[in-house]
Amino acid sequence: MQEQETVGAEIEQLLRTAGLSLVEFSVAKRGNSVSAKAVVYSPKGTGTDECSAAHRLIYPRLQLHYGVEDPYLEVSSPGIDRIIRSPREYSVFAGKGVKILPVNETEWIRGKIVSATDTELVLETNKGKEVFDLSAVAKARLDSTQEGD
Repeated sequence: MQEQETVGAEIEQLLRTAGLSLVEFSVAKRGNSVSAKAVVYSPKGTGTDECSAAHRLIYPRLQLHYGVEDPYLEVSSPGIDRIIRSPREYSVFAGKGVKILPVNETEWIRGKIVSATDTELVLETNKGKEVFDLSAVAKARLDSTQEGD
């Protein structure tokens, strides 16, 4: 796992130079083959051009790091209603609409991400700025219905 984190950190730095964020990265090695998946994001929009640029940056790094000639690499956007999978994703998506379901609650809370740390999330909701402890968030996902608000 540490090797994947090391490569992911290198790739994250490369993508930053292109104005992209690495949302998710995974690598699987089987024998002499390597298969990788990267989810990238740009606040200006993440389409085919951004995914292609990310592919061009990541592919040679995989070749070099794993010593394989032709690694399999899948690059995609996070999607408009992505499920938030890790605390760092809140920072990546700062300014975007999100809905969260607190633990022991039945109603989703909607707002725009103001800021986030590894333990805390600040949302701008219809009640103003609200702070949530991430350990008390059962589910979260991007909320495309808030775009343009």
